[in-house]
Amino acid sequence: MKKLYIVITLLLGVCKGHAQFFKDNFYYEGELGGVASLFLTDSKGEAHVFTYGGLNFRGGLGIHDEDGNLFLGLHSGIDGNFRHHTGILPVYLNSRIALDITEKGKLVFAFGYGKSFQIGPEKLNGYLRKYTIGYATVTSKENLETFYIEFNNYGFAFPDNGMPAITLNLGYTYTFL
Repeated sequence: MKKLYIVITLLLGVCKGHAQFFKDNFYYEGELGGVASLFLTDSKGEAHVFTYGGLNFRGGLGIHDEDGNLFLGLHSGIDGNFRHHTGILPVYLNSRIALDITEKGKLVFAFGYGKSFQIGPEKLNGYLRKYTIGYATVTSKENLETFYIEFNNYGFAFPDNGMPAITLNLGYTYTFL
């Protein structure tokens, strides 16, 4: 009985130590982005250098290191693509590194990998690969504001024309540390 008491005490101590790490190093964030189409020819045959093609709403939560330079989290949201009249639900693990370049500025590189599900009658799905580069500033409350450019590959083709579901996004993320 004494051995059981010692084991339980040790386990609770280890759990409390891990819980404190997660409490202090937990983050959550919200993201708003726009789908960009570059050098697109419309149905009238007119070429456009930049065309707006959709909206992204995403959020996530996870853990980060004490300095706010390494992040690992679980993210999801909805990506609406107006040009292809479809919605995509991404669910992915996001890893991020934020390199200090000034006292309040960071260069951000992120990689996301997971699954993507097309919202519609076709019920398409595939892998998701997401590559992001951005510039983050540390706010007065020690949170991060990030402006980014992102490349997404959803791992399937758009149902209306068979083009691969690949997008270029521009956006804003606010991370609560």
